[in-house]
Amino acid sequence: MEERVSAESVTDLRTAKFGIQKTRTSQYVFEYKNIWDPVKKRSKPLYRISVGKVIGGEVVIKDEYLQMHPELKQGDIVLQEGKPIYIGGCSVPSELFEILELDHFCLTTAQPEAMVSFYRLLGLPVRKDGERYEIEFPHFKINLHVIGHPLLPEAKVAVPGTGDFCLEIQTDSDSCEIAEAFRKLDVPVEGPVIRHGRKGEMTSVYLRDPDQNLVELAVYPKH
Repeated sequence: MEERVSAESVTDLRTAKFGIQKTRTSQYVFEYKNIWDPVKKRSKPLYRISVGKVIGGEVVIKDEYLQMHPELKQGDIVLQEGKPIYIGGCSVPSELFEILELDHFCLTTAQPEAMVSFYRLLGLPVRKDGERYEIEFPHFKINLHVIGHPLLPEAKVAVPGTGDFCLEIQTDSDSCEIAEAFRKLDVPVEGPVIRHGRKGEMTSVYLRDPDQNLVELAVYPKH
């Protein structure tokens, strides 16, 4: 396709469309614009301007295109899911906020009553809020969403038994004693085993809740 002169390029790069032309050895990035052909009833290319080349997974913008857009700099056009997009002038998300702590996460359940009983067995208060249950922890909560009653938006694969998380516990009891107490209640148990957590080495007991989520109870050594 014939390339047109720089005058064809958009004045606001936020409205520009970019594509990739692949050869056997290289990938070239171009800016393009299509228009509607009322006769053939389909879009057709109006122009295509060479932007640069993909090298090492990054878009390297050619000098001629940089001269067309003085506000543009290397790194302002990136590949996202294999497609070139313009990100210049955008704030990096992490510059706009600071993460403080975990507020809550969600589990999907097929048997809410059994799940409520299990987490109450761990000493956690549970309350019902509409179509969901809330398991209260000291500094966060778990929302139980009943399968078939989604609260949108939801995870792409929101099914029971996909959870895997660790809870730090405080205890004067031996981990073997804790594991045995759950076994007597027919709760599936694995461990105790030595693991490495956020604070260092810890002793963990693994449980399976009624939906088969993996719940790790971990205790750190006392100093």
